[in-house]
This record gives sequence, C-alpha cells and structure tokens, in this order.
Amino acid sequence: MEKEEPSLLEVKNLTKKYVIKNSIFKKIYFTAVNNVSFSVKKGEIIGLIGESGSGKSTIGRLILKLIHPDSGKIYFEGKDINNYPEKQFRRKTSVIFQDPRTSLNPRFKIKDIIEEPLIVHNVEKKKRKEKVVKAVIDSGLDESFLDRYPSELSGGQRQRVAIARAIVLNPKFIVADEPTSALDVSVQLQIINLIKKLNEKENISFLFISHDLNVVGMLSDKIIVLYRGKIMEKGSKEDILKNPLHPYTKLLIESLPPTDPFHRKHFENLIEIEREDVEGACVFYHRCPIAQEICKKEPETKALESREVYCHFV
Repeated sequence: MEKEEPSLLEVKNLTKKYVIKNSIFKKIYFTAVNNVSFSVKKGEIIGLIGESGSGKSTIGRLILKLIHPDSGKIYFEGKDINNYPEKQFRRKTSVIFQDPRTSLNPRFKIKDIIEEPLIVHNVEKKKRKEKVVKAVIDSGLDESFLDRYPSELSGGQRQRVAIARAIVLNPKFIVADEPTSALDVSVQLQIINLIKKLNEKENISFLFISHDLNVVGMLSDKIIVLYRGKIMEKGSKEDILKNPLHPYTKLLIESLPPTDPFHRKHFENLIEIEREDVEGACVFYHRCPIAQEICKKEPETKALESREVYCHFV
C-alpha cells in the first residue's frame, strides 16, 4: 500500500472572532472563521469559494500570519507556523492580492517592486537581476517592462507584476486572494492560465480564493465551499461541481449562467426562504430551502467517501 503524501499545509479547527459591540455588561462577537479544517498537498490548488463576507480572505490572512486566530492550529511542512522560523516562513510563502493598483507602490519602477523581496531576504546583489528577469518573464511580460511604473501598465499587466513579485523567491505556497476579480473578463483567462502554468512548471501550491465558481472550477483540484465562516462542503472539483450535496452549494451552481442553453444544470429547483436566525442552529438555517425542525440544532460535518458535508440530510 502506497504511503499517502504528507500535506504541505494543514489547517486544524481554525476560529477567528471580532468584537462588534463592547459594553460594560456584554461583548458581542462576529465569527469570521468558524472551526475550519483542511489541508493542501504539494503542487495542489485548493479553491476557496463563498460570498463576500464569508471569511475567505480572513483564512488567507490567518495562514500567512498577518492576523492571529482565537483558536486552532496551522501547520506548514509539519511545523506549527508559530514555531516556524519567521524568515524561512516568509520566504516559502507568498500572496497575490486582489487589486494590483493598491498592492504595487506607484513610486517604484517595476524592477524595484519585484526586487524588493530579494533585498529583504538578503539575496546577493549579483543574483538579483537574474532572478528579477526570470520572474518577469515567467509572469508573461518581458524585460522592457522593468523600467516602467505601475501607472503605465494595464490592469492585467499590473497583476502579472504582482505575480512576478510573489514568485521571485521561489515560494512553495501562495495565497491568491481574488486575483482576477478586478480584471476584465478577457484578461481573467490569461491570469488563470498563468497560475496553472506556474503550478505545473514550478510545482507551487495555491489557495485560490474567489467568489466566482466558474474560475475556481477551471483551476482547482479540490473545492471548499464557505458560508458565514463555516465549511458547507469540501471535496474534489468533479464531485462538487457535478454532484453537489449541500443546499448552499446547489444554490451557488444554480446561479451560474450556462455556457450553452442545452447544458443547463438540472438540479431540483431550490427557492431560498428567509427565516430569523436561531441560536445554536445550522449556520445556513435562515436561508436554507429544505430546512426542517432538526435544523435548529447544528449538524455535524459528515465525512463521506470523497468529501465532507455540513448538513443533517446527507
């Protein structure tokens, strides 16, 4: 029997809360991430999908140690990230932000933007130019862009610069936080193909965060469906897209416009029903089209053959 490959990243029971009301008598919390667990293997792309405010970006920031969890553990290469040497962790992980207009310094030339991580990590000066040129070429641009400023570039070109900066240190893992959402549709496919190419060529693992199920379906090996900080369903891309089991996943897929009128999804027509929140209920109870009395009690996450589903009726 083959030994299963160890995970590059492992997230266990991750929870993050924010205080939204703080009075003398009572604190009220908003739970951004609710007991989330998943793993990422080397060379794997995990798609994290959900509505705005579902906690996707918070999970990305927790993994990168930009914020700290209230509870739970994150392991990278088998080590707790809190005990992982900081400089090594920063060198092996990276991030691509949503909007390159705000993530790139407008006063820096492109070569300075890409070179900055190399300077921070004390890479020899004579090696820097070679690495910068390789990164910019790998991102789909050429050397002529290095002496330009971000303002001289299109949105797609700026995002390629952001990708070049993310890969210049040869990281093992990248959080891509909605990297296509600020781009024209015609450019989105180019960036998706670029991420695919980097994954295949450099064996970089990605956590690809998006609200667009079509984009996630094109890229990911596995998909995690998130709602109100809780994982509704996770499994292989094929299982999630072709045979979704959770009502929320079905609603997401039903909302996709068909590429061909003859290939419309034929799931049972689900109509959302607005209800008041009930304390201790399933987090999707207030919108679930199939909710019953039992749903006023939180379900356990059920582990099936190829996926996990948070629902009483699976």
